[in-house]
Order: sequence, then structure tokens, then C-alpha cells
Amino acid sequence: MKNIKNSNFVPILSVLLLTIIWGYNWVVMKQSVQLLGPWEFGFIRNFFGAIFLFIALILLKKPLKLVSPVFVFIIGAFQMVGFTVLVLIALVNGGTAKISVLTFTMPIWANILAYIFLKEKLTLSQWLAILISGFGLMMIFDPIHVLADFKSMSIAILSGFFWACGAILFKRYNLKYPHSDLLNLTAWQMLLGCIPIVLYILFKGIEVYEVNNYLIGASLYNAFFCNAVAWILWLYGVKHLKTSSVSILSLLAPIIGSLAAFIELGETPLPNELIGLVLILSGIAFMMILGIRSTSR
Repeated sequence: MKNIKNSNFVPILSVLLLTIIWGYNWVVMKQSVQLLGPWEFGFIRNFFGAIFLFIALILLKKPLKLVSPVFVFIIGAFQMVGFTVLVLIALVNGGTAKISVLTFTMPIWANILAYIFLKEKLTLSQWLAILISGFGLMMIFDPIHVLADFKSMSIAILSGFFWACGAILFKRYNLKYPHSDLLNLTAWQMLLGCIPIVLYILFKGIEVYEVNNYLIGASLYNAFFCNAVAWILWLYGVKHLKTSSVSILSLLAPIIGSLAAFIELGETPLPNELIGLVLILSGIAFMMILGIRSTSR
């Protein structure tokens, strides 16, 4: 048991389970934003996910007190708006496989931000891995031929950047409040992150295209599994694993999402896009493996 604990078995298992939940959800989200506006679906996903977590806090008799409201609000804004809502906006017109992989450029941004703000060193090999992923981005964007979903792809990359910002902020929060309850933080960041979403919806008006059984099921899947459960798994992994290695298993999520989009939605990437996707995932995987090896020495 001691060896299992020392090998970070539980945090790694939590991230693996997360990839399965989030992986298939790319197809679910893609179909959901055809029925409901991305901001509206983002609110449902975040707000009801937070409600599930607060119920869990009460049942488990954990503290409900909010520690550092402003700090938690900032984390929530990056995670719930900068990440979740931007992903949904990108999926409205963008291809599922491309959007999923471009969003998962998060480890690239996370490592660069960790290098700047957390003083985590990057080796020459890790910079090479970032360069490989950069070539992959160029292949997908195809600068010679302007693609119709250029805007969607840009938004997807931005969502990955904001996701990385949220992860770095969580690291800083955990350093400042090392005894904070993970479930409490997850619930509050989701709830507070809904504030700017609601304000924007009120400003622009509600967008609802069609309400059916699929949308109801997708909403429940997103609120309970993809938010309430998955965010706990994600933050648990971030808390117990180094930033440079926490996302190695999460790379399965865009792969699962791409396969699901091919099977269920019939989406087939162009040759340059497929090469780009492989380069990005290879670069990120290489970078994460290097990070894991450096921590084991």
C-alpha cells in the first residue's frame, strides 16, 4: 500500500477516469450547442454542477465557508468562462476533433506559465516538445489556405490558455491555503464562475433553439459527471501531481473525443489537420513524459 501511495497511483487514476468522462463529452457538447446557446449551456453545466457539489458538502458534513472569495472568483472566471464557455463557443462551428485537441494545448501553456510564475524549470527537450506542438498548430491552421473555422480554432486555443491560467492560479491558491478543502473550492469556483455568465446572458438575451430529451440528458451528464465529478478529479490531480506531469493521461480525452466524433458524427479530418493533430499530441506527450522522468530522479 505504501508503494502505491508513493507512486501517485490514486491521482493518476483520477486523471484517467477524468479523460473517459471528458473524452466522450466532446460529442455531447457539440450536439448540445446546436440546441442551446453556448453561454446558456455553460451556465446549466456550471450552476447545476455546483449544486451537486454543495449537496455533497452537506452530506459529507464538510465546511461550507468560503475562503478568499475574490481569489476563488478569479479562479472560477478563468475555469468556467475562459475555459468552459469558450470551448462551447468554439464547438458551434468548429470540428470536434480539432477543437478538442487545440483545447488540450493547455499543458503547453501550463508549463510556460509554471516556468514564469512558479519557477518550475523546463529542459531543452521540453522546449523542443513545445516546438513540435507549435508545428502541429501551423499544420492545422494551414496559413497558406485560410480555413472557414479559423475563428473557432483560435477560440479553442484561447480556452486552453485560460484553462492553464486556472490551473496555475489553483496551484498558487493551494500554496497560500494549504489546508483548504478541495470539494469546497471546486463548488465555490463553479458557483462564482456563473456570475459573469449570467450577467452576459442577461445582456445579450437567452438563446434556446430546441429542448428535447437529448438536451436534458446532456445537461445532466455535463452537470453531474463532467463538472461535479470531473472537476474534483482534475483539481485532485493538479494538487497532488507536478504541473508538468498532471496532464499526461488527460491526452486520452481529445483522442477519445476525436474517435467518437468520427464514429458518431462522421467527422473526418483533412490530411494536414490529421498531421497537425498527431504533432500536437506527440509534442505534448513527449513534454509530459520528460516532466515525469525529471520528478522520478
